Amino acid sequence: MAQAQTSANLSLVSDYAVRGLSLSDGRPAAQLRVGYDSPSGWYAGGFVSSVHPAYSPAQAQLIAYGGYARRTASGMSWDVGASRTSFVHDARYDYHELHAGLALERGNLRANYSPDYYGAGRGVYLEWNGVHPLGERWGLVGHAGVLRRIEAYGHDGGPARIDLRLGLAHDAGPCTMQLAWVARQRDRLAAAPRARALTASVSFAF
Repeated sequence: MAQAQTSANLSLVSDYAVRGLSLSDGRPAAQLRVGYDSPSGWYAGGFVSSVHPAYSPAQAQLIAYGGYARRTASGMSWDVGASRTSFVHDARYDYHELHAGLALERGNLRANYSPDYYGAGRGVYLEWNGVHPLGERWGLVGHAGVLRRIEAYGHDGGPARIDLRLGLAHDAGPCTMQLAWVARQRDRLAAAPRARALTASVSFAF
């Protein structure tokens, strides 16, 4: 029988990059995620990370999220949900987002929409995330995303921006380690100048 499940994850990352942009200005960041999954398919959770963006006095990012997920007879699953992102000491960049996604055993596709992305106007983000096993405890992880700002600061958001992530992950029981290369296209709306970076992370599940 299906049972409710609560999970928690504590992480340390060398650089907190979100959709190709660093929110920690190349510095390490500590993170905590807590989630709850109900037997009926509803889920909810929260995430907190230290941040040091070069363009803002924000010191922490808080994300609350929730949604509904369902698995089909073919083994594929889908989910819809919403999230709210807030920044401590700088509410200018707060935003909420809606999402819908499809998932298979080794990857997922997700579409995200925000009516006021980072407080700058409407935006759509499409992403793919996948994993390829390399034995019992090793795997390749990949990510590709496209951000299209429909509107930014009252004007056209300009061309879409692509970001990529490719990493090697090692599962050591309750501890997971990852080394990844992150890259993005430069654009006129991205305040952070760094376009490529090598990041490392370690996570503990409990």
